[in-house]
Amino acid sequence: MATTIPTPPKPASVIARRRNGAARRVEISAQEVEEAFRLLQFVPVPEARQLRDKFAAVLRPVCYWASSRTGRYSNYPAWGPCGAFVDAPNERCVEHQWPLPADVPDPFPDRCIVTLDEELEDSRWVDYSGGLRCPFDRHPGSHRCAHHDPRDQELCGHPVDDGGTCAIPQGVFACRDHRYARLTVYKSQLEQMPLTLNCGHCGAAPGESCTTDSGRAVVPHKRRVSASQDLEQSQELSDVIEWLSL
Repeated sequence: MATTIPTPPKPASVIARRRNGAARRVEISAQEVEEAFRLLQFVPVPEARQLRDKFAAVLRPVCYWASSRTGRYSNYPAWGPCGAFVDAPNERCVEHQWPLPADVPDPFPDRCIVTLDEELEDSRWVDYSGGLRCPFDRHPGSHRCAHHDPRDQELCGHPVDDGGTCAIPQGVFACRDHRYARLTVYKSQLEQMPLTLNCGHCGAAPGESCTTDSGRAVVPHKRRVSASQDLEQSQELSDVIEWLSL
């Protein structure tokens, strides 16, 4: 039976020097840092304890989970490693232990059970989740959220070239393929909202442009715009635009 020979540590080397010739930055293998950490435990002085704590922080292992997919132009995982701190090597963090053993309770019983992967190609998912388990609440009666178990009304629904409608879920985030087209439409509708009211400054009727004293057409006056912002429809449009802009 063949025996495994451990790989010897790479010799330490100076990778940057000060102007006076002294070492500024040194590259040293983790194996040698681990050995120094072990030896420092036998040195009973405060300075050694401080240095040992620094080494312990550097050597602290992280969750080794990484995407099974490779990056588009590389052989490395498309996402990962996770990087959350764990107690020992070869451990996964609590959010990447799916599926959990039968005797282990879900630490986040209200959250969607999906471990994110392809979703992380969208920066919005990275910002809201940190690359871990889906951060959104479950649908009633489901173990998954509105994105991972969407209802019909939670699909994009934007018309597509084949005559159908886009079926990308958007119960959480707006469809990335069509949100900009929808933003343009809703922003235009919001800009036209003041024209549905009378202008309290120049007296323009609904549907008419605001005018100056000489009768020249101008953009809606501030008083007319402010009044339109209190309309329920304007508030709904603003909420949708904010959501599409996430």
